Parts: sequence; structure tokens; C-alpha cells
Amino acid sequence: MKLKNWQKNILSAFVIMLGGFVLFNAAFLLSALIINTLQKIMGMPQNTAPSIFSRAFCLTLIFIISWFVLKSKLNTLVKATYLTLPLMVVLVMIGLLLYQQPKFFITAIGTLAVGMLFLYLYKKKLSWQYYFATLYVAVLGLCIILFHIEI
Repeated sequence: MKLKNWQKNILSAFVIMLGGFVLFNAAFLLSALIINTLQKIMGMPQNTAPSIFSRAFCLTLIFIISWFVLKSKLNTLVKATYLTLPLMVVLVMIGLLLYQQPKFFITAIGTLAVGMLFLYLYKKKLSWQYYFATLYVAVLGLCIILFHIEI
């Protein structure tokens, strides 16, 4: 049975959402592993806030991996799915950095970041899958703010 074009598109959207969810969890676990390991190496108690060094190390690692994945010759669906990870990291970091600010300010900065990515996607004339991945993460980020979800 051969899938119709609209069925392939729905399947692609589902893959992006499910893959993004799996990537978010994997990145969270990787970050926890790195942060806890670095805290033990530095002799810090487990109940202290992560050091700026461990946070920066996690971010750097995620963005280096992202650069290689997004510049590779992998399938567009794979790269669009992976795009959800660095974008979610950026939105979460905006939320963490501006935690004490009003919600509308955090939302405005996040919207600016997403808007710049949409502009980049448009200028590069990339596939609809990248737009969908970006919209998916933007909606998730907005839901986190609106429903006061703790990460």
C-alpha cells in the first residue's frame, strides 16, 4: 500500500512531535548526568544549584551536536525533528534567565527568538517540516508559560 502525500505529511508531523518529545527527555537526562557528575568531581553537595560551568558545558555540548546534525546530509525529517531540541533549549534558557520578569516579557523574547528562526527558515527556503518543528516547540513553550508548568 502506497501512502498518499497528505498521509506522509501527517506521519511526518507525528514523527517530529514524538521524536522531539524523546529528544527533550534524552537531553534532560544527559544534562542531569553531566551536572551531577561535575558536582561530584567538584565536591559540591547534591542539593546545591548547578554551577554555571556545568550549565555552560551542557549547553555547549548540545549546540555542538546540533551543529553537526543540522549541517549533515541526513534526511530532512530527521534534521527537522532534531531542530526541536536546540530550539526548546533556547526557549527554556530564556525562561530560566528571565524567571523573575513578567510572563509577557518572557513570551515576547521567546516570540522574538522563534520569529528570527522562522525568518531564517524562510530565507533558506527550507521544508515545511522545519516550520512545523518550530511551531510545535513554540506552542509547547507557550503552554509551559500559560499553564505554569514547572520543568
